[in-house]
Amino acid sequence: MSSICIVGEAWGAEEEKARLPFVGPAGWCLNKMLEEAGIERQRCYITNVFNLRPKPTNDISNLCGKRADVTNNLPPLRNGEYLHDEYVPEVERLWEELRAGSPNLIIAMGGTASWAILGDSRISKIRGAIAESRFGKVLPTYHPAAILRQWDLRHVTVLDLMKAKREAEFPEVR
Repeated sequence: MSSICIVGEAWGAEEEKARLPFVGPAGWCLNKMLEEAGIERQRCYITNVFNLRPKPTNDISNLCGKRADVTNNLPPLRNGEYLHDEYVPEVERLWEELRAGSPNLIIAMGGTASWAILGDSRISKIRGAIAESRFGKVLPTYHPAAILRQWDLRHVTVLDLMKAKREAEFPEVR
């Protein structure tokens, strides 16, 4: 794996067709921000928490239920929303990818990626701060799809990616 691993949420319509992460509009936005930050996308390992498209609408809440509906011990993905047991293997696959690749830095794009890696989905509270995880160093930031909905998040996300480029030079938190 490369020194940077970028983790997104789940497939959108274009990603579902290609069966690859970040190839649709969010991928275009990510590419532009990576370029601006001086990061070469082709040198990054890119994956998602869920290699599937949440149905019927493209909303991660479709994969969740109430605490009483699940048996897994994962923290809530959102307030009162717990991942259905049938989707836990997707999170475990991500964890295995991160362990096997051992990148110098993981960029958690959005609340779902931050939840899967750090156990905390409060992206607006934790973005931009380097955190340690059992998989290595993590930098949470906004997801490109959120930026497409709220363009004023773009500038700070590019700054986060510039920080990511510097942090990816070494594996330890300094």
